[in-house]
Amino acid sequence: MKQFISYIVNLIGKLSVVDMIIIIALMTFIILIISVIYLYKISTLEIKESEVNDMLDLKEITKQIEESPKKRNIELTPYEQEQEEKAIISYDELIKNSNSMKINYDDEDESSGILVKKVDLKNIADIDENSTDTEVHVISYKEEEAFLEALKNLKNMLS
Repeated sequence: MKQFISYIVNLIGKLSVVDMIIIIALMTFIILIISVIYLYKISTLEIKESEVNDMLDLKEITKQIEESPKKRNIELTPYEQEQEEKAIISYDELIKNSNSMKINYDDEDESSGILVKKVDLKNIADIDENSTDTEVHVISYKEEEAFLEALKNLKNMLS
């Protein structure tokens, strides 16, 4: 080890001033390149961490929105308020009664595990005060055709 150090000291002693300046410039250039590469790597890591933090924030915000109560916080303009008051049925009534309709049926038939009901065309719907949600049942082709025919009759009666 001592020989190596003495060899380097002898080598430095034999260099001229121009050689020393070139070596110092090269060392400075190498240190500068390493610093730039290090700073670039750190900045990309910070960007990735901020993207991950942004995604976590989005997940948290989405969760808060889903958990928040479904309130109607709409500021009505004077024109909209006037239209709401003049309406035959208001938006609030529509929302309140959206799940309270009950369809009247004449006949029920259960074939191959599917419950099929015949709609009473003379008295189509009543208000069901106990209803909280509408149930959907799959119907056969024949009953679907009868239902579509009933819709056509209803359309003709309304127009």
